[in-house]
Amino acid sequence: MKTARAGKVLNIVVLICVIIIFLGIVLFTLFVKDVFQFQTTINGIDCSFLSISSAKSKMEKVLNGSTITLLFANDKKYECLGAHFEFKVDGTDALRETMKEQKDGENRELYNLPNIYKIDEEKVTEYLSSLSVFNEKNNIKPQNAYLEWDEKTKSYYIEPEVYGNELELETAIDYMMNALRSGKTIIDFRDITNITPDILSTSKELNAQMKKINSILSTNITYKLQDGSTYTLDADIMKDWVKKDDNGNYSIDIDNNVSKFVENLNEKATYQLTSTKFNATGKGQISIAFGRKTYASVNKDKEIERIKAELEAPGKTSTWEVIYKDLPNYTNLSTYVELDLSRQRVWMYVNGNCILDTPCVTGNVAGGYSTPVGIYYLTYKTMNTTLEGYNSDGSKYSSPVTFWMPFNGGIGFHDASWRSSFGGNIYMTNGSHGCVNLPYWAAQTLYNNINTSIPIILYAS
Repeated sequence: MKTARAGKVLNIVVLICVIIIFLGIVLFTLFVKDVFQFQTTINGIDCSFLSISSAKSKMEKVLNGSTITLLFANDKKYECLGAHFEFKVDGTDALRETMKEQKDGENRELYNLPNIYKIDEEKVTEYLSSLSVFNEKNNIKPQNAYLEWDEKTKSYYIEPEVYGNELELETAIDYMMNALRSGKTIIDFRDITNITPDILSTSKELNAQMKKINSILSTNITYKLQDGSTYTLDADIMKDWVKKDDNGNYSIDIDNNVSKFVENLNEKATYQLTSTKFNATGKGQISIAFGRKTYASVNKDKEIERIKAELEAPGKTSTWEVIYKDLPNYTNLSTYVELDLSRQRVWMYVNGNCILDTPCVTGNVAGGYSTPVGIYYLTYKTMNTTLEGYNSDGSKYSSPVTFWMPFNGGIGFHDASWRSSFGGNIYMTNGSHGCVNLPYWAAQTLYNNINTSIPIILYAS
């Protein structure tokens, strides 16, 4: 009997438990019908078993009660209460969609809903504008490392980079608004701040450029000039050859600047030649004045070539003589016309052979018409012309000639049929107006063999 009774009691207890469990399930189902699932986190806030309305209220309460931390460059940090920005959940559509996903079998627990909050932008703008980091004097743009000239060492060194904190207020406002709309309480502005320069002092490229430039600048070339002075190519000149491109890369412009340097060298080294050596007939080597402006000029092409070669293997100190263009050399002439005023004689040599040896009459010394010495070239030649001019007393003369060969303005060789003799001392008191009077046959021989490329050398031995 006792056993039967105990069995009935157990059945009743089991039945009661089943009923309780059933009722619990029914009640739980009814309870979770309009709430979020267990362990549901929305934008970092636990919304388990909360209705949409309750979740909305909690999310607003948590954010408005939170501390908003703003991080800037140079370890600047600011904090303020979230309520300052008046966090409000921007409608319930996003929350409702999240709950629907859960009812449809989506079992995610963590949700990050962008732009879930509505933020007062005026409050954000007002707050950021009040921060010292946005003061213009505190807003520093990063600066690249660069090459700087050291006057003491005569070389370039690397000026270190400057780290910045450049951040535009408008950019920061947009960035903060987006962060707050997503419920972020730590906003790191360093992610949008211009902090690090593009070129650092540790750059291998910059250091290699500096080394190469300084190597070239260590070259020293000193030119000895004719007047005893010097002209030097050194670091003080070449430092200005260094250039930087738009990407911050440095190089030394040798091609253009060597050419300019040589142009300056030419201005300083060019000098006027006053005389040259000449092997005079029957006299040997003598010195003759040029009689016209003749210059020794720098051979620019050769100077440019050897400077560039020197800079390709830099670091040396050198002293150089200037390379000049080929200077006039009258010591080994083979074809030329020679006139000695003292001996009153004209010779013409062609390929080393004397084809003319004649007396002449040159300018009247007493009358102030002396024929000037020097080295000249034929201007042109013509036949059957009349030479006209004025005597010292102002009277006009007119002299017909058959052969006319000017070489120095109105001075030239010509035949003088009016003379019966040539040579001797006639020129001292009865000479020409500066021209060289020749016998007809001599003038004819000279005319038939002379041209504008043959030097005419006049001297007084």
